[in-house]
Amino acid sequence: MANPSGSESAVLVGDPNKPGLYVVLNKWKAHHNSKPHSHPNDRFITVISGTWWVGTGTDYDPEHLQPVPAGSFVTHYGNEIHYDGAKDEDTILQIVGIGPATSTPAPGK
Repeated sequence: MANPSGSESAVLVGDPNKPGLYVVLNKWKAHHNSKPHSHPNDRFITVISGTWWVGTGTDYDPEHLQPVPAGSFVTHYGNEIHYDGAKDEDTILQIVGIGPATSTPAPGK
């Protein structure tokens, strides 16, 4: 499923919109990032290909994004405010979590 924010996703297991386990492949297209947001539940992310760029906090600052290369594993804890995306190359992530997988914009953002 396409997303206007510059990402695409494919559900492998479960339904991220409903309670229960889900597994999603997410493709961040090059030169696209999210704005600061959080999710209510922990999410477990493996970088399949490319380099994922991640920042934390309510102030969006692309200069402080940190690279997370292919093969890396990251936990985004529930309600942790972060922003993320891809710089010069498409990036594919596997995201495992417990739904519903909602996203809440950071306060004032």
